[in-house]
Amino acid sequence: MQIHSNPFVAGLVAVILFLVSIPICRNISARERDPGLYRLLVAAVVTHLIFSSIQLWVVDHIYHGVTDYTRYINQGALLAKRYRSFNFSTAGLHPAVNILGQGSVSIAAGVVMAIVGLNKLALFYVFSWLAFLATLGFYRAFCVTFPEGNHRRYAWSVFFLPSLLFWTAGISKETMMYLSVGLMAYGGARVLAHQRGGAVLLVVGAIVGVYVRPQELLLFMAAFAVAGLFRPRNAERSFRGIRRLSVMALQAVLLLAAVSLSQQLAKHAPVFNLNQLAKNNVGQRSSLHYHPGPSGYPRDIYTVLFDPLPINAHGSTQRLAAFENTVIIGLFLTSFRRFWHLGRACFTRPYVLLCVLYSVAFPYAFAALNNLGLIDRERVLLLPFLLVPLCIPLTPRGRPPVYPWEYSQGRQKRRVRQTRWGVSSVPARR
Repeated sequence: MQIHSNPFVAGLVAVILFLVSIPICRNISARERDPGLYRLLVAAVVTHLIFSSIQLWVVDHIYHGVTDYTRYINQGALLAKRYRSFNFSTAGLHPAVNILGQGSVSIAAGVVMAIVGLNKLALFYVFSWLAFLATLGFYRAFCVTFPEGNHRRYAWSVFFLPSLLFWTAGISKETMMYLSVGLMAYGGARVLAHQRGGAVLLVVGAIVGVYVRPQELLLFMAAFAVAGLFRPRNAERSFRGIRRLSVMALQAVLLLAAVSLSQQLAKHAPVFNLNQLAKNNVGQRSSLHYHPGPSGYPRDIYTVLFDPLPINAHGSTQRLAAFENTVIIGLFLTSFRRFWHLGRACFTRPYVLLCVLYSVAFPYAFAALNNLGLIDRERVLLLPFLLVPLCIPLTPRGRPPVYPWEYSQGRQKRRVRQTRWGVSSVPARR
């Protein structure tokens, strides 16, 4: 089925999405009392929409439409016609549409096209905008974790990294999972900081992702469970024991749901067998050699985070990836002060611990994809978490320390009081 892009309809959809984004950007800017943040967020919205057109052009003219999105659009178009007639059945479609896995993306495409019409570019605009909302979720999680900190370094990094913009700019499993994990990150940060609404965001994010790639939620849920053990007490709220048990019960339910659906998916694909997964995904031009176990972990880190580099990149797409990897290396090299305080920050703000655990486990699991193209696409689920320890707020050199992780116990005693954001440190009175 040929699905064309009516420029007028697609442009109208883009304008509507932009106008809807304006009050969201104003609200976040006002909440943080940073007028400059409004301009940054508006620029991020426009950039996301522009990258939708870029990805559609690349897929159609460089890859000649040979991508997964063709199946999602074709199946979604058939489903959209049914949805408009209030027929929600998936029977009779070829290939068959299953709710778990790729079928869930086709269903999402059908829902969107039932609203905006059979228009590829409009469909891409909508999913790119959803990816922007997911990035807002990651950004708000950072702000909730560091309410008193400077958020600009993280904002510039997470909103404008090329791979986060490009690989989430259309209808794909990556976009769906990015939206899922973005909602869960924001919800998890609010739960760990004793803020309301976090559990709802966790559940909504899990529902989005558990039908697409449930096995990819396991890393987040495991890291969230460990970070929850270091969730600080909140003296201002009653029923602390009941609340803690409720959080643990929610973690258990989400984790069991992800494991159960992962096992169902494993009947058709090697979800947990990393060796078999590596064999299945070897590309014809791939030079990767996956070695499971601790001995291969350093290479996994290099493969997922830094490969390719400018010295070994071939072709325009790899050169663009190499440029981004160089930026990431630059962030690492300018973060030594942050690494010095990382241990204390992890236990002062448990969301940082969640991000560190997730970032440590991700390379081991996803290097098994054994294909640079696949790894580059899947890495969009890692980068927002990886950037958190690289952007921990620090007091400028020469000024008295502001943040609790900058204080050494031997230098100055501090009393810690509970706040609605979690743990906040205040210098002891003399």
